[in-house]
Amino acid sequence: MENTHNFFMPKTNLIGVGSIKDLPNELLGWKLNKALIVTDKNMIKLGYLEKIEVILKNLFITYDIFDGVLHPNSTVSFVEEGLTYFDKLFRRAYSLVISIGGGSVHDCAKAIAAVAANGGSIIDYEGYNKVTQPAVPHIAINTTAGSASEITMFAIITDESRKVKMSIAAPNILPFISVNDPMFMATMPQEITASSGIDVVSHSVESYVSTEASPMTDTLALGAIESVFNYLRRAYVNGNDLEAREQMMYANVMAGMAFNNAGLGYIHAMAHQLGGSHNQGHGNYNGILLPYVLQFNAESLPEKRLLNLAEAMGEQADSKPEAVEKICTAIKQLCSDIKIPNGLKMMGIEKNELETFSQNALKDIAALTNPRKGTLQDIISIYEAAM
Repeated sequence: MENTHNFFMPKTNLIGVGSIKDLPNELLGWKLNKALIVTDKNMIKLGYLEKIEVILKNLFITYDIFDGVLHPNSTVSFVEEGLTYFDKLFRRAYSLVISIGGGSVHDCAKAIAAVAANGGSIIDYEGYNKVTQPAVPHIAINTTAGSASEITMFAIITDESRKVKMSIAAPNILPFISVNDPMFMATMPQEITASSGIDVVSHSVESYVSTEASPMTDTLALGAIESVFNYLRRAYVNGNDLEAREQMMYANVMAGMAFNNAGLGYIHAMAHQLGGSHNQGHGNYNGILLPYVLQFNAESLPEKRLLNLAEAMGEQADSKPEAVEKICTAIKQLCSDIKIPNGLKMMGIEKNELETFSQNALKDIAALTNPRKGTLQDIISIYEAAM
């Protein structure tokens, strides 16, 4: 019986303190003429854009700047505004897209690069593998640890008209080069360190219990979880703790590699609906939902996998029920320590919204690899428990 686990990630990944200095060498042979930089105003204010401008100028690469990613959930309108730069220059005039920022910036850049090369609207590409032609080459320079969007084939874009977060997944939108230099992460505010850090946990847990998990993704996921539980609190307390920032960067990359190839589950399927409607921090939704989705999934998971998850979090358990209890307690304690809201009510979610959210969550492609299949009422019940 065939049992394939193909592995996707960017061609080149520059990783570690000072790795941005290796980017010029990677670009030397590309024969580039013009780039579109996708970023947000905060990256400009922090001086990160200027560092990339110096690299491009030294290589005689001209560029334009689109800084219209205005909040942490990229939207169809952001993508359409970014595409106007291509329209002004007959679309394919840019030979490169460069994103500088966190997940929302990278997602927006992927969407712009995909539509610029394939035509139509980003809405046309909702779902899996609908981007049939390679996107405009994309370099993702990451500043959070995090979403791992810089190394994945996923873009999450909010369709404001439907108040739905669309999941767009295709190997053709993978960045060519990712850069994860912790020097770009030291200025992350505490709340971003927290929400992006707990996102790493959710990526790791979901990829580990996914129906498409493999020995490769298992190793990456467990390693990421161990790093988060060892270093996230330190990074949260002291953003200038470069060791903690670096270890969280590695955890982000490992978790991204895991879920990019194993898939996710109901945590993300459900969180996407909340973010599409309420436009708050994606990681916070994940942190709140994580224990309750894990409890739901537990009956479909082998005892050994749950014991392994508990161990990665620094907990010892001797049985499946004990492992579930200790995992959920450890996650809730971590969330409390880094000031993640302790319920969906605190994030403005209303009970009368839950049925619609649940209906849409079951349609989200992230739900396809959840280890236990739920009914509409099951999803509503998980939301209710997390309120």
